[in-house]
Amino acid sequence: MTTHMEIPHSPADLSPGWLTKALQYGQAIGTGAVSEFECSPLEAGEGLYGQIFRLKLAYDPPELDVPETIIAKFSSSNPDMRQRPNTKASYEREVRFYQEAAQESPLPVPACYYADVDMESGWHILLLEDLAPARSGSRTRGCSRNDARIAIHQIARFHAHWWESPRLYEFKWLSGMEIPGDAELAHFREQLWSAFLRKVGTKLPDEVIKIGEMLGEYKGRITQHLFAQKPQTLIHADYQLENMMFGATEEEKFFVVDWQFVKRGCGIWDVAYFLSQNLAPEDRKVTEMSILHDYLRILDDYGVQNYSFDDAVYDYRLSLIHRFGALITTIAALPFTEEQIRMHVDVLLPRIISALLDHDCHLLLHSGLRI
Repeated sequence: MTTHMEIPHSPADLSPGWLTKALQYGQAIGTGAVSEFECSPLEAGEGLYGQIFRLKLAYDPPELDVPETIIAKFSSSNPDMRQRPNTKASYEREVRFYQEAAQESPLPVPACYYADVDMESGWHILLLEDLAPARSGSRTRGCSRNDARIAIHQIARFHAHWWESPRLYEFKWLSGMEIPGDAELAHFREQLWSAFLRKVGTKLPDEVIKIGEMLGEYKGRITQHLFAQKPQTLIHADYQLENMMFGATEEEKFFVVDWQFVKRGCGIWDVAYFLSQNLAPEDRKVTEMSILHDYLRILDDYGVQNYSFDDAVYDYRLSLIHRFGALITTIAALPFTEEQIRMHVDVLLPRIISALLDHDCHLLLHSGLRI
């Protein structure tokens, strides 16, 4: 889904002619042409990894069944961010996902009208279906128990489709999560953990402190287990409410967006991420085990075998520990706005702590693991 057209860096580089060629290439329009467009930013225009805008299109001559609005995703305007290897890789993953994997996946995603990436410069472009008036989620607000079930039922079908598929190893742009080496683990123990404690500024439960102190020893083995040894599938790896769109009624579609972090890995990792950080603890406690049973039932319905409930719960507990390690790194290392600090420290951290305690994850580490 690429041509040899120049990749625009921002809406200022777009033109009616460029949009016409791109939409015709993606078969979103026929003989008509974009005559003019209006642009408005989403997420204040610039997120951490890029710029996102809604384009309102006009056509001449008019054409039926063409998109009146689309979403355009550009690379970051910050050259330091754009040139980081991890950032370039995230751009490539999302572009290639839409080009090579999205059409055969059962999880609803927005239609992609055009996608291109230049790995040397770090510039990329995505023209996507505008899902409005579907409502986006909010981690801060959390979601209903019913929305949680919808999210897990949908990701279960997605995981089942890709479960141990040879295609996972044919995608050159796809990998598992990098296994941390000795230097990275030492940095976690000696720098990130102490920086996290300074920023949190509150007393953590003793059990959670023990987990943090032991993560430097076990983080590599847990990552190896979840992203190299367990049955592998395609995971979203950022399966949270801001990346979900819900229809106005239960009959309307549910969509998942933002595929920059898609990976090979243990499917239960997506489940643990979602349930532990997107549901209020009281809602998670009531629904968690029944939703895990639903997840496994759907896997079984789609032909996945030899993954027991005991295996799933064990991997779920390890995934909670792994997610806690990721949150430690995020809080310790990244600069945040005050709103982002409140979300990570005051909302997400208490939720993951509650899940760690409910599942006695400190005892899992004290037992020495069975991986």
